[in-house]
Amino acid sequence: MAGPKVAVIGAGSFFFGQPVIHKMATSDVMAGGVLALVDTDPEVLDTMVGLAGRVFEKTGCGVRVVGSTDRSDVLEGSDFVVLTFSHRNAHYRGVDTGIAAKHGIRMCSSDTIGPGGVFRALREAPRALAMAEDVQKLCPHAWVINFVNPTTVMGMVLQRYAPEVKSFALCDGNHEPYNTLNWCKKAGILPDSADSVPPRVQNRLDLAIGGVNHCTWLVRFRYDGTDMMPELRRQLVDAVEEERKRPGEAAKARFNSAYTLKLFDIYGVLPTNMAHTKEYVPFFQGYGRCSVEPEPVRLFDAGQRAERMAQAWEVTRKYAEGEKEVEEFLSNVADDHATDIIESMWGGLGKCFFINTFNRGAVTNLPDDALLESRCDLDMHGPRPQPVGPFPRGVLALQHQILDTHELTAQAAVSGDRALLRRALLCDPICNNIEDVDACMDELLDAQREALPDYWY
Repeated sequence: MAGPKVAVIGAGSFFFGQPVIHKMATSDVMAGGVLALVDTDPEVLDTMVGLAGRVFEKTGCGVRVVGSTDRSDVLEGSDFVVLTFSHRNAHYRGVDTGIAAKHGIRMCSSDTIGPGGVFRALREAPRALAMAEDVQKLCPHAWVINFVNPTTVMGMVLQRYAPEVKSFALCDGNHEPYNTLNWCKKAGILPDSADSVPPRVQNRLDLAIGGVNHCTWLVRFRYDGTDMMPELRRQLVDAVEEERKRPGEAAKARFNSAYTLKLFDIYGVLPTNMAHTKEYVPFFQGYGRCSVEPEPVRLFDAGQRAERMAQAWEVTRKYAEGEKEVEEFLSNVADDHATDIIESMWGGLGKCFFINTFNRGAVTNLPDDALLESRCDLDMHGPRPQPVGPFPRGVLALQHQILDTHELTAQAAVSGDRALLRRALLCDPICNNIEDVDACMDELLDAQREALPDYWY
């Protein structure tokens, strides 16, 4: 069977552009397929098409590359459509961060929760719905895979407002099988040198992770009936001491062990993505009478992100133009979560992955239609969440609050209803008073007029 046709909307993606070319070039399952690249920037498109052509020719994989600035030119016949676009990502995350901070709301990532997450959804969700409409017309059997933040809101928008299109949403965290392997190493079940989880270990393992994207939790970890959570906590205490000596400067990474330990002790379960989760709770915002230890979350540095993206693009350009060799590309670039999923679905490989989709009873005390990230069985019929069990009280309340914030954000994004937008922000766990929210909302709407649909004005 020939490989699939994979359409990528946002071909110059910081996270996905190179990995999808690598996977198409090196996977037997993908051999003989088609890679359709779409980007509204002609220079970016030409670079990515050129890179794909060089790599495919070198490997002899038989994959054909096509490209266009107009997605309607290349969508027809696609089996998978990956949404990995963004509109001036670093710039607007910087706008969101700076304006929110003026009104007492601190964000270290600005793309999922808080005003940054809400307004990114306002910018991106209408575009995703327009793309889904084109998929329904031109390749109705295709799976739409959303790889754009805020992942949960975008997944909600597609599944609730374009239900005729088959879709699910992804994040690059919790990438299997490496996720399970890393937890086994942390708990001392496997040595650091292990490169896979043997069946004899997998069969004795009870590892349950789930929750809203970027706020997922390890709620159960047993091996041979022994609770491994105390060992993880012991390691965290050691990590906190080491972290104090070299905390680092990057907002998303700074003091994550300390924040993780605090939330572990509050909720009794372990947050698995602290670079984002510390932005989901009010405890590290720095307001109130008590000081935050070790410090309030640092603000997202849009300038640093823009610089990293520019550096990464320069490397991509060198690969495309022959300044760097294809052999180096094949050696240095890795496959990613989304490409592994496409390969497994198309090839019927029967692998399990963490997917953002409807709960369907996996977390027993959250609604069936809650859009959660959990380990799923997956094939061309779509994802089927594996059982997680109940969430403990406390973290369960936080999950409900975040889900309501995301649901209100999705409704606001597709309707342009300012009352719903205000309600979403006031429901958000890090927005702490009405006056600041109102001022922040008005200022962000004014600052983002060119990026938002006309119906907001």
